[in-house]
Amino acid sequence: MKTLLAVDVGGTKAELALYNLESTDLEPRRQRVVPCAGHHGIEEIIDGFLAEGTVGPEFACLGVAGIVAEKKARITNLPWLLDEEVLAARFSLSGVRLINDMTALSASLSSLGADDLLQIQDAARDKDGTKAVIAPGTGLGEGYLIETETLFLPRGSEGGHSDFAPVNDEQLELLQWLGRRSWPVSYEMLCSGLGIPTLYDFCREQSFFAETKMIREQLDGVRDRTPVIVNGAISREPCPLCQKTVELFLSILGSEAGNLALKLYALGGLYIGGGIMPRLVGKFPFTSFLEAFGRKEKMEHLMARIPINLIRRPDAVLCGAAVFGRRYFHLFSG
Repeated sequence: MKTLLAVDVGGTKAELALYNLESTDLEPRRQRVVPCAGHHGIEEIIDGFLAEGTVGPEFACLGVAGIVAEKKARITNLPWLLDEEVLAARFSLSGVRLINDMTALSASLSSLGADDLLQIQDAARDKDGTKAVIAPGTGLGEGYLIETETLFLPRGSEGGHSDFAPVNDEQLELLQWLGRRSWPVSYEMLCSGLGIPTLYDFCREQSFFAETKMIREQLDGVRDRTPVIVNGAISREPCPLCQKTVELFLSILGSEAGNLALKLYALGGLYIGGGIMPRLVGKFPFTSFLEAFGRKEKMEHLMARIPINLIRRPDAVLCGAAVFGRRYFHLFSG
């Protein structure tokens, strides 16, 4: 039995699993999550993972949070350089493939089941239509999947770094406010874990709502303010300023998700990944997201035809690396 090592290499953690290369299910033979901190590179993490078992892989596919080019990848938030040939030699593998993590997430769509998804907008899906993916996490990922009987083409992109376009007076004020601090302004600077504190500061300075003492105390000395702000918006006694921040976040994200769906003519559906949106399910309405998504002038009727699903499977990038690796190595290894 041929075995595939799939790895999701993020900026803070790596998730690894071994899969039967000849199977079609997404149940790993063995799986583990390892913090990246304290390790000098992915090779060290793979060494430790493989040492725990008796069966080694013949092939590997790694989805990485960074730009992949010429069989090499540099992790955006870590000083790690990955090389397909180096990894193949180090672990005696017959083949290694490095792909962007958004390519991996896009690849996962072909194998996600109903339990892995939460429907946000109901519409009839075109089974051969392009699927768009947008994923607000630490940054903002964007990608797509084109899948027909004869074609399987998942691709990540750097669309999250495209220029932010305000759609109302409030967002125009936001752009001008940000422009006094940094330029240019991208969607990732707003629709991500990095962006939520920025939106909070803007809403506070615009005096939409007063900052509560409890939230102020929780924010003091915290390196990552995003969890505090999101929790403040969805708690039993929510903070109005945090609620306003999350509502603005959803509105801007919905607008950009609509832009992506329009450019890809995504009648196969829009899929939302990342770690932020699942935390809001059942605790914060997605109304501002849906309104902004559909507000596309003459194309509002088209936007209503695009199904929207939230990806709830936490290891979707890992699964996508496994799906991609299976297809790739079946095709090229014989």
